Amino acid sequence: MSEFTHRLPHRPWSKPSKNEEEYFHREEFSQRMEEARHRESSRGEDERRRLAELHQGHCPRCGALLEGIRLAQGTAHQCPTCLGVWMDHATFDRLTHPEEKDDYLTGILREVLLQYTTGRISTPPGTGRT
Repeated sequence: MSEFTHRLPHRPWSKPSKNEEEYFHREEFSQRMEEARHRESSRGEDERRRLAELHQGHCPRCGALLEGIRLAQGTAHQCPTCLGVWMDHATFDRLTHPEEKDDYLTGILREVLLQYTTGRISTPPGTGRT
């Protein structure tokens, strides 16, 4: 064997680290989110209206008409076919976090967190970064 072959690493194809896998997963997810935003923004207003009329009041899982149900914390919609229950964010928050007061500051923080996690804003306000 030559002198050069002894200097080659013995593990040329090492397994990617956990941080590396997480990085690529986040990059792939952000790319998919950006593509979905682009598709949504390229749709015309007429197309959005048509899709809303088609799906309004129908179960996302099976397509049956939803029935309204009253809850102590708000209203929800239940599918009589698959028994799925659908509700808006405010009703869900009141059900899952009953101990939190629904005051003004909590509402603002919840909205900023929602916008940040859905990608409508890139950084939380007040951080000075864009």
